Amino acid sequence: MRAAVGIDVGGTKIAGAVVNTGGEASDEEIVPTPNHGKDRSVSETLALIERLAHGGAARGLTIKQAGVGVPEYVTAGGRINSALVLPSLMDLPAASAAGLRIRIDSDVRCAARAEARFGHGRSRDSFVFAIIGTGISSTLVINGRLWPGHRGEAIALGELGVDPSLALQPGAPLTVEEQASGRAIGAAADAQAGRVDPAGTAAIRARIEARAGEIVATALQDAVHLLDPAAVIVGGGLGTSSGTFFDSLSRHYRELTAGRPDPPPLMQARLGTRAGVIGAGLLALEGGSAAPFGL
Repeated sequence: MRAAVGIDVGGTKIAGAVVNTGGEASDEEIVPTPNHGKDRSVSETLALIERLAHGGAARGLTIKQAGVGVPEYVTAGGRINSALVLPSLMDLPAASAAGLRIRIDSDVRCAARAEARFGHGRSRDSFVFAIIGTGISSTLVINGRLWPGHRGEAIALGELGVDPSLALQPGAPLTVEEQASGRAIGAAADAQAGRVDPAGTAAIRARIEARAGEIVATALQDAVHLLDPAAVIVGGGLGTSSGTFFDSLSRHYRELTAGRPDPPPLMQARLGTRAGVIGAGLLALEGGSAAPFGL
């Protein structure tokens, strides 16, 4: 069975594995995303590719390609065309030092590819997939085709506006990502830390997470109104977690979509936080983001 290296570059961590055509991941490794001083995400990504390829070769696997999912805009042709999160990713080469060809796509489309092949999207002709983690983004899959948009920018769920009355941080931009992502929740909680005892701090955090869940639910309702998908699937560290955030997200989503006939169900990704790595491996094995693939 053929295999490739899959890498999922995030704002806080870089995850990688050797992925085969059956969607099985091995040699999994996670390293922190360098975020102090100079952006070294490219060098860390390339080093992880080399380690995983070397480990796979030691087990008798022939690995010739790597797929990398990045938290940036990526064109249908695999070219990064933004430098919003990790600017150095613009310098990712077409091949590693050992000669592995590197294919690139957005992290959310990588994760959606894996969920379409091996997760809850497998039996559905369409779904919206949203990553809710350090940042927030989404993508649309129709009949096995990932929709990149004209410029690769059809992933910007996090850029939708937020009702000012729901804002967690009134001074921050009124967008879903700046008010409801993992980063935004942490910042809002830190701003209120130290004012109360530990029990009070936990209660504040719970209220913040509940409000963030409501914000994301409203954004997903907008996506449902616009796209009418068969399902909504959420991934990412926050999206696949249990507790206050997802409880709030799920409850508000049900309330907001209850008036629709046969509303699309909201589900957590079956592959969990591993979807991005597996999808990046499949990208390397199967081709670019705009290519159809079997459900």
